[in-house]
Amino acid sequence: MRFLMTAVAMVLMTCTASAASTDVDLVAGDGTVLKATYKSPGKPGPGMLLIHQCNQTRGMWDFLADQLVDAGVHVMTLDLRGFGESQGKGIREAGGFPAFLATATGDVALAFNHLTEQSGVDGARLGAGGASCGAMLTADLAAANPSIATLMLLSGPPSDNAVSHMATRADLAVFAAAATDDPITPGVAERLQAAVDGSAHPDSKAMIYGGPEHGLPMFATNADLEPALVGWLKGSLGVE
Repeated sequence: MRFLMTAVAMVLMTCTASAASTDVDLVAGDGTVLKATYKSPGKPGPGMLLIHQCNQTRGMWDFLADQLVDAGVHVMTLDLRGFGESQGKGIREAGGFPAFLATATGDVALAFNHLTEQSGVDGARLGAGGASCGAMLTADLAAANPSIATLMLLSGPPSDNAVSHMATRADLAVFAAAATDDPITPGVAERLQAAVDGSAHPDSKAMIYGGPEHGLPMFATNADLEPALVGWLKGSLGVE
C-alpha cells in the first residue's frame, strides 16, 4: 500500500511539472491589446517565438509548438494586431502592408521580450521564426537582437539588413523553406536560398520545393518538411 501511494504521489508530481499552456494579454505602446499563448515544458530550456503568416492566426503553429514543448522548449505564439484575438487595425485599415509591418515590428519585439522574461527560459538558447510576413518580421527581430541564435523563415523574404546580419553572424543558424512558384511572394525561394548560402553558420539549411504553396500549405504537400524542420530546430536549440 505504501508503495502504491508513493507511486501515485510521483505521478501527481510529474503532472504538476508537465507542460502548461497559458493565454497572455500583451499591451502595446499605443494601448492595443495583443493576444499570445505561452507554452512551458515545465522545466528550464530554450525559448522560441513563432509568428503566423498574414492570412492565419497563432493557432497555425500548434502542431510545431507542441512538438517543441515536448522536447523541452518554451514557446510563445502571437496573434498580430488585427488578426485572431488581437485588437488593432489589420493590414488594410493600417494603411497598407509597409505601414502594418512597421507597427507589427514593435509588437513582435514585445512578445519576444515577454518570452525571455519567463522563468526557466535559457537566454543563451533563443530562437524566432515565422511564415510569410511572420518570417519577415522575425528576420528583422533577429537582426535587432544578437541573443537570437536560431531563425526559421518560411515563404517570407528577409530584408537586406536581415540578410547582411545572417552573413556576419557565425552564431546565427538559419532554416529556410519556400516554393519556387509561390504567387504571393514571387522570387522568395531564390531570396531565401541566397540568404542561406550567404549565412555564416555552417548548419544553416534551405529546403526549396517546386509548386505554388505559400507558408503553411507547404507541410501538406511536402511530407519531409515537418520532420526536417522539427529535427533541425531541436538540434539548433540544443534539446536533442
